[in-house]
Amino acid sequence: MRTWLCCLLAIALGCGGKKEDRPAVASGSAPAAIGDAVPAGPPAALEIFVDDKSVAKVTSEQLAKWPRLDTLVPEDDRRLGTWQMVRLRSSEPAPIEVARPSASYPQMVPAIFPGDGGVPAFGMFDPVALAKHGKPALRHDAIKEIRIEVAREGRGGEHQGGAGGTDDPLKLVLTFKLKTGDKQLTGEQIVALPRESQPGSEDTKGWRLAQLLAAAGVTKYSKLALIDAGGTSLILDKAELDDKNVVPFVKLNRQGSLRFRLLKKQGTGWQAAGDLRALATIKVD
Repeated sequence: MRTWLCCLLAIALGCGGKKEDRPAVASGSAPAAIGDAVPAGPPAALEIFVDDKSVAKVTSEQLAKWPRLDTLVPEDDRRLGTWQMVRLRSSEPAPIEVARPSASYPQMVPAIFPGDGGVPAFGMFDPVALAKHGKPALRHDAIKEIRIEVAREGRGGEHQGGAGGTDDPLKLVLTFKLKTGDKQLTGEQIVALPRESQPGSEDTKGWRLAQLLAAAGVTKYSKLALIDAGGTSLILDKAELDDKNVVPFVKLNRQGSLRFRLLKKQGTGWQAAGDLRALATIKVD
């Protein structure tokens, strides 16, 4: 009986057995399992300079919104046509240079966005591709610093590409005023529509006005009054629009607005016969 009890006590207390060595675990932590990914730290801060002056430090919240680079600098420096050089610094010893981005990529806008692992990346985007968080035409990853050189002379004029965009094109609203009431197309609905090349310009993409009318359910009309954000209007007679030799065309411009042009065929080329910079309303008669 005594032998039997001793055996039970030895088993319970580990008497006579070899104690298993176990690795120490710090208080409040647990060892990672084999194959578990080690959580990455927060992305390195991205600092923006204009003419060697620090003007912005981009937060992770800002980066997540895919902001246009020109919206992150002071208002006086937002004209893309005045940007002589954009230098990007990454982990590489030599900076990456993008000379005269407005001239090199005339239909595109510069933006930053979360790249691999959430680390800031730089890209030149078609405005619609940027609104849809699509693929840039030019991309550089792991950017830690952006330095912009701005021309300080001859800053006025259209050749400079206009002021930088400030609005989210997905929040655009194009209003159609009908006798039965108003209808609207949002920016999100518009950019979802397939685009085609503007007559006479393969690189310019947008929509024929007839496509936007159909998307809003407008099928019958005799005249249209197109009105821009400033109140300027342009009257179109349906009898003059054939979509072959006279084409009303709309594109999303670099300022984030809907640019309207009435294009007429002249010989083998095309001429602009009407222009509105920020189409906002279409009155249907």
